[in-house]
Amino acid sequence: MNQFTAMGVSATVDYLVDFEKIDDSALENRLSGINLNLDNLVDLQRWWFLRMIYTKRPLQEKMVLFWHGLLTSGYSKVGRGPYMYAQNQTLRKLCVGRYSDLLKAIARDPAMLIWLDSQINKKAAPNENFARELMELFTMGVGNYGEGDVRESARAFTGWLISQGVFYFNFNQHDVGSKFFLGSNGNFDGDDIIDIILKQPVTAEFISHKLFSFFAYDNPSPEVVSRLANSLRESNYNIKEVVRQILTSPEFYSVKAYRAKIKSPAELVAATIRTLNIETDAAGLPGFGDRMGQSLFNPFDVQGWPGGAVWLNSNTLLQRLNFANTVSIARSGNFQFNPLETTRRLSLSAADKVINHFTDLLLDGNVSDEEISILKAFGSALDIPGGLSSGTSPAIDERLRSLIYLILALPDYQLA
Repeated sequence: MNQFTAMGVSATVDYLVDFEKIDDSALENRLSGINLNLDNLVDLQRWWFLRMIYTKRPLQEKMVLFWHGLLTSGYSKVGRGPYMYAQNQTLRKLCVGRYSDLLKAIARDPAMLIWLDSQINKKAAPNENFARELMELFTMGVGNYGEGDVRESARAFTGWLISQGVFYFNFNQHDVGSKFFLGSNGNFDGDDIIDIILKQPVTAEFISHKLFSFFAYDNPSPEVVSRLANSLRESNYNIKEVVRQILTSPEFYSVKAYRAKIKSPAELVAATIRTLNIETDAAGLPGFGDRMGQSLFNPFDVQGWPGGAVWLNSNTLLQRLNFANTVSIARSGNFQFNPLETTRRLSLSAADKVINHFTDLLLDGNVSDEEISILKAFGSALDIPGGLSSGTSPAIDERLRSLIYLILALPDYQLA
């Protein structure tokens, strides 16, 4: 925070968005030192949690999470093998490039071909699943195309199959006839269909709305969406520049954007461990994500995760509190949190200083008077002769950990 404050907003945004300039070899070395089977769902989830927690390129992982929720595929149907890992790497490589490149890559992605049945899309019986979701979920939204467009698009993608685990274009299974799609006529293939979709004004608006809502708040005004959509079109669908514009926009720093989003389970888990500087190999973290309602690499259906208020119900809120408790008592070799060491390192000798430090760290110091009163009443037992940093008893350690649990359990902490 001190580094970014000194840099200023513009330079910090550049640092985050131009992440390809940042050396992340320490993360790669960490991952290579853990024996993970990336064909296995739980190990694959652990691999991604570790990336989110320890990366020096946080915006890259944030963008991969965004695209995974939009251009989604799921392990439940795709199954074992390198497919979900390979798709995640494709998203990571192209996440802030041109949207046309990402769409064309995802249309050839084996996980997506399996997920939306494109591997059986042949000219004698075109399968419409990918063609429909390409327009409904990936680019335009409902109401901006007709059933005829779905059929013609499906014909254009015939022959886009899988052979020996990789994309394969089988010309003999491709429909070479003329197609009439979104007002255009020609012998289109899949790439042509994507190019035509990107020329539709609604597409830039659809993607701009999705991106802004992910980073700032839901239901942005038409003026905000229009401004971003114009930039997207003018930059030939350069995602990086639109993200840069969002992160430097007045709306992003407005009161309306502050704590306007409910943290997704993946964000809650990764950000908590990252912020508290906890050392972990991510064992057990996928289970927390699952129980909170977000199984990475394995969404419920083609629509990914709805997000918003859907993240919170009587069960998932309990699971969030269980996670907060697990963090606060973490003492094992593969999941270590030592708040007492933090108090000593920072010379936090009294309960008030501890409360101020951890509420600043976790909640921007923005806590209601009522909540502060509760924390102070509970933390008063930490005010011992000689100061907290001199305390070594199990009772002091337990009280300190319980205080941090109370902060993590505050309703405010569920918001971003």
